[in-house]
Amino acid sequence: MKTTCLFLGFVLTSRLFAAEPWPQFRGPNGAGLAAEDARPPVAFGPEKNVRWKSAVPRGVSSPVVWGDRVFVTGVADKTIVLVAFDATDGREVWRRPLPVEKLETTHAFSSAASATPCTDGERVYVYANSFGAVAFDFTGKEIWRRPLPTQKIQYGSGNSPMLAGGKLIVLRDGNSAESHLLALDPATGATKWDSPRPFARNSHATPMVWRHDGIEELIVKGCGRLASYELATGEMRWWINGWGNAAIATAVVGDGLLFTGSKGMGDPSEPPPPELNWEKLIADHDANKDGVLALEEVPADLKWHIRKEVPITASGNSMSIRSLLKLYIDGNKDGKVTKEEWDTEMAAANSRQNSDRFVAVRPGGTGNVSETHIAWETTKGLNEMPSPLFYRGRVYVVADGGRLTVFRPATGERVLDRQPMGADGLYVGSPVAANGLVYAVNEAGTVTILRAGDTLDVVAKIALNENVRSTPAIVGRTLYVRALERLWAFAE
Repeated sequence: MKTTCLFLGFVLTSRLFAAEPWPQFRGPNGAGLAAEDARPPVAFGPEKNVRWKSAVPRGVSSPVVWGDRVFVTGVADKTIVLVAFDATDGREVWRRPLPVEKLETTHAFSSAASATPCTDGERVYVYANSFGAVAFDFTGKEIWRRPLPTQKIQYGSGNSPMLAGGKLIVLRDGNSAESHLLALDPATGATKWDSPRPFARNSHATPMVWRHDGIEELIVKGCGRLASYELATGEMRWWINGWGNAAIATAVVGDGLLFTGSKGMGDPSEPPPPELNWEKLIADHDANKDGVLALEEVPADLKWHIRKEVPITASGNSMSIRSLLKLYIDGNKDGKVTKEEWDTEMAAANSRQNSDRFVAVRPGGTGNVSETHIAWETTKGLNEMPSPLFYRGRVYVVADGGRLTVFRPATGERVLDRQPMGADGLYVGSPVAANGLVYAVNEAGTVTILRAGDTLDVVAKIALNENVRSTPAIVGRTLYVRALERLWAFAE
């Protein structure tokens, strides 16, 4: 009997470590798809089918898995640390600090440890805007380090490094002439190529590779444009203008098309929210009736409810309207906002460059393909932070408030249109899929499991009761979920 148990344990362990790895943010190529033979659990919870749980330094990066190692980053002792766990039992094997002199400033909702590491099975690579890039082997030995200047990003960095074409790719956009796309040698950290992106702003999206027609192109979602680059040289191939306000979601591909998009400064087909209606603002707050809004006429406590699907009390979900007027609409900075200034800003917000927008892109373009290679586009029901998912012939978009939209990839027809999944709140991590199921987790820690298909079929809802601002990983029979200060491994 003892021999049989040992043999079964060896077989199960061998199967675990033979499973296809999850080597970067959102798994292979950032697509959010586990291997076809993956069988993550459907029934689990804080006290059910917990393979292990381990404390992690606070952060919002996602776990990556290769063989018997799970890697995550966090902030500890005023620096960023990479922690390696044993995938079998969750034991911390080693942790290594990055040589950070000063942590970058981030929004309170985020963290300086926001970038997910990546690995090729030989080395694990860590990027942090607070320092640069560092490579370790699987024993924790530092192989190389590449210090890089900290980019000035309003709310802190958010994109992750990835491996493609024998290169370590790092997107370093940051509101300056020094924004650039950098390719490093994974073995040494030396520069393979460096492609300038002058004045590219606030990109939090992770690049991915689009393979089609015998070629590979590096796809970069940036603030202001979606662009394709030559993997060998870093030369830009084509671009589509848009997303001038923010770029967070990673693109996905399927059925010969590329899909990307996110919320921007609003849906131009919808009326503005009541608190941003000019006529109402003038009627309620223009005390001297001169048709102009002086900043002091607007109550200091008057708020813009940014994401209506999420309570206004949620972190980062409101903004003082007086501050909005001062920072973005008072063009000549005279302390007053005229209707002309208001209309100019609203027109910019509703333009294709800045508004909510999701597109399907055809391959084969060169140069500016903004008007020639978009198969279809839409502005409704879009995600803000989660990336879309292409799975089994459908495009899935999960938006704040727990709303699910499913598109037919060829036409953009809505199979499901903003259907409530029964788990509302803010969604930060991206959906992932395995075994015919889609896993989506909200910031409050509720994991919703949906059956892939043309109907809304909620298989399970599991409350972990911990804040989750990262994307789960799926390897073999195990689902890994990183909360702010805990890493879970669930398996039946």
